[in-house]
Amino acid sequence: MNTSESQSALSAEELLQQNQEQYVAYFEGSSDTILVHDDQGSITDANTEASRVLGYSKEELLDMNIADLEVGLEIIATQKDWASFLKANSLILQRDFRKKDGTTFPVEIHYRSFDKNGESFYECTIKDVTERNLLRIRERNRAKILEQLAGDMDIFTIMRSIVRSIEEEDATSICTILLYDKETHTLGCGTGPGMPDFYNEAIDGISVGEGIGSCGTAAATKQLVCVDNIGTHPYWSAFKELAFRAGVQSCWSQPILSSSNEMVGTFAIYHREPRTPQKIDLERIAYGARFANLAIENRRIRAEILEHKNHLEKLVAERTEALVHANEELEAFSYSVSHDLRAPLRAIAGFSNIMMEDYGDKLDAEGQKTLNTIVNNALRMGNLIDDILSFSKLSRAKKINSSLDMKAIFRAVFEELMRQEPAGHKVVFELGELAPAVGDQAMITQVVTNFVSNALKYSRNTPETRIVVYSKITGDSITYTVKDNGAGFDEKYKNKLFKIFSRLHNDKDFEGTGIGPSIVKKVIDRHGGVVSAEGALGEGATFSFSLPIV
Repeated sequence: MNTSESQSALSAEELLQQNQEQYVAYFEGSSDTILVHDDQGSITDANTEASRVLGYSKEELLDMNIADLEVGLEIIATQKDWASFLKANSLILQRDFRKKDGTTFPVEIHYRSFDKNGESFYECTIKDVTERNLLRIRERNRAKILEQLAGDMDIFTIMRSIVRSIEEEDATSICTILLYDKETHTLGCGTGPGMPDFYNEAIDGISVGEGIGSCGTAAATKQLVCVDNIGTHPYWSAFKELAFRAGVQSCWSQPILSSSNEMVGTFAIYHREPRTPQKIDLERIAYGARFANLAIENRRIRAEILEHKNHLEKLVAERTEALVHANEELEAFSYSVSHDLRAPLRAIAGFSNIMMEDYGDKLDAEGQKTLNTIVNNALRMGNLIDDILSFSKLSRAKKINSSLDMKAIFRAVFEELMRQEPAGHKVVFELGELAPAVGDQAMITQVVTNFVSNALKYSRNTPETRIVVYSKITGDSITYTVKDNGAGFDEKYKNKLFKIFSRLHNDKDFEGTGIGPSIVKKVIDRHGGVVSAEGALGEGATFSFSLPIV
C-alpha cells in the first residue's frame, strides 16, 4: 500500500469513527425510547430513555425479544407489515407496550432499517401517545356532551355521559356524581353507573359535614378531598365496610360549585386499590366537576326559563280571558247602542216627520226650521252611531289577507257612490293602472270608500269634479293616491286629520262625523302601512295610503 492509499484508509476510518460518535450521542441523548432489534426481533441495543420508560435495565432489555414488550403480539409485526416496510423502508405502527411493573401504555413505533456487517437491523423510535390519545377521547366525548347540553337531553343522561367519559380516559377509575339538596343539607345520588346499586342506594341522602366520607367533607369544605386509602382514613371509618363490599379502596372527591360559588354537588373518582392522585388525575377530576356543573347550571337555567314560560302563558291566558270578557261586554254595549239608542232616534225622526206632514202648514217658518233641524240632527246622530260602531268593531275584526285587485275595488266603489250622487254633479274619474296588493278585502274596501266619498263630497261645489287615482311602488311598499280638485284644507291643521271626531270643515258646509279618517288610519295601521294627506284651501287635496309588498 502506497502513502496515498494509506492516508485515504485512515481518513475513512476517522470519518466512520466520527459518524459512530454522532450516532451514539443522538441515540443516548434522545428524549424518545429507542430500541434496535435484528430480523428475529431480538433486541440488540437500547438507549437510556428506554430503560427509564420501560423499567428494565439495559442488560435485561438485551436479553429480550421486542415481542416481549408488545401486548397481544408474538412477533414484532405481521409478514404483511414487513412486506410493505421492505418496499418503502418506512413503517409506523400503533401498539400497546407493557412496562416491567405490568402497566401498559399506547405507543407509536417509527421503524428505520440499516445494514451492519452484512446483517439487517431495525431501529424503533417509540413515542408514548397516551396524552395524544386522551386528548382525542376527551374531545370526542366533550363534543358529545355539549351536543346533549344543547339539546333536550335530561340531566341524568348527561351526567352519565360525563362519568363514562372520565372512566374511558382511565379504565381503572369508577366515577359518581352526587347532587346537593340545600333544604336538607344532604347529597343525593345523581349517577354512578360503575358502582353497585346497593352502594348508590346507601349513600343517597348522605349528610354534608367534615369527616363524613370524601364527598360529605368536600361538600362541607368546598375543597378537593383525596383519600388514598379508605381502610386507614378516619373520614371513612363509618363507611369503609360498605366501600370494601363495593370493591373500592380510594376515593377522591371534588366539590361542584356554581358560577356564584354555591355548592351544587360533588364529583368523585374511586379506584379498586389504594391510590394517590397524580397531576393528570387532579386535572381529570377538575375537568369532570366543571362539566357536571355545566350540566347542573344548564338544568337550572332551563327550569327557570320553563317556569317563566309557564308564568307568561298563564298571564296570556288570563289576559285572553279578560279580553274575551271585555269583548263580550263591548258586544253587549254595541247591541245596546245599535238597538236601544236607535229606537228613540227613530221615534224622534219619525214623529218629527209626522208633525211636518200633518201640522207643517200650521207652523210658521221658524217652527218648520226647528222641526227640520230635529230631523237632520236625529239622522246625523244615527250616522254618528254607525261610525262609532264601525270604529269599535274594527279592533275586534279578524284580518283575513288575500290578493287584492285594487283597480277593480276602486272602480266598484266609485260606481256605487255615483249612484248616490245628486243628479247633475259632473265627475271626471281618472283611474290609472294600479299595482295589486295583499290585505283584508273588506277593510281595504272601507278605506277606498272613505277616500273616494270624501273626494266627491268636498268637490261638489266645483263646476266639474276631477278625481285621479294612481299607485307607485317605492322600496318594499305600494302607495295608492286619491287626488281631487275640491275644497282642500289648511295644511297647518293636517295633524288633526286622522284623529277621531276631528273635523277641518264646518258641518254647514260639509256633513260628517269626523270618524271616517280615524277608521282609515286604524285599518292601514293593522296592515303595517301609513296614511298621509296634502292640500291647500280651495286647491284640492291628495290622500294616500301605503301597503307593504308581501
